Amino acid sequence: MSKIKVVVVGNCQARPLAKIIESLNRSVEVTAIAIVHLLKSEQFDEYRSHFEAADLIVSQLVMDSYPCEFVRTSFLNSLYGEKVLSIVNLYFTGYTPDWFYIRIPERGPLRGPMGDYHNRTVLGAWQEGISVEEAARRLEDPEFNRRYLPEIQASFNQLRERESKVDVKVSDLIEKNFKKSRMFFTFNHPNMFLIRKYAERILKQAKIGRKSTWFRPKDRELLNQFVPLANPAMGLPAGSLSSHKGVKCSIDDQNLVTIGRRKEYSSQEIVAEFYRIYERLGDELDLRELRV
Repeated sequence: MSKIKVVVVGNCQARPLAKIIESLNRSVEVTAIAIVHLLKSEQFDEYRSHFEAADLIVSQLVMDSYPCEFVRTSFLNSLYGEKVLSIVNLYFTGYTPDWFYIRIPERGPLRGPMGDYHNRTVLGAWQEGISVEEAARRLEDPEFNRRYLPEIQASFNQLRERESKVDVKVSDLIEKNFKKSRMFFTFNHPNMFLIRKYAERILKQAKIGRKSTWFRPKDRELLNQFVPLANPAMGLPAGSLSSHKGVKCSIDDQNLVTIGRRKEYSSQEIVAEFYRIYERLGDELDLRELRV
């Protein structure tokens, strides 16, 4: 019996989504995974045959402004029509509204003990000249962090706006479960429970269906390399950690930050590590003036 051929197009969530899709129905074979931020337009020929042979193309919504042309949703729709099933990037800031990226022009994201993620409270405290100890207290203080409470509703509003443009919805699923257990490690890294539930909806929409349960997502998280503590003001589940789950990092002679093995940090330890990076690179990268 021939397999149902599927191509998945998306960001870092595409690989775990592909694994889950295959696990839910052994008649499905994911023949290619196009990770959009790793691709350039001239690589289309590497994927063309997979797109043409596919029975289904599952694609995260990619706007027309995206530099790689062939992963844009409109481009895929124009060539492959009904084979394309559009989905959203799973994204929710409710657990970690104070974490963000620092992108340096012509240099890319600034890295640190949480990979590409930085904390607004920590950076702001460093800019103010506040001690490591006081910054750590701010990080864990529910009253200080109340400023982030509107993020929950704002994040859901943004998600609903995005999913109005796709074929498979998900906001209702997140709203139903986000207070029961932690569903996102960072704002763009969901747990496997959520990815699995979304995959079930994707297959149902594609009229393929679920026929297997052998994959156990609770035992095989794939996007949990970085897990900051949940913001203390949001009243949401923190998960099982009592510390920030990150990595060791170092700064070389060219002032480039490299990351290494996994490491867990207390709030004071992670603030101290961020301060070390900001002190070393702050003037060079104009971090004193960066708006937080």
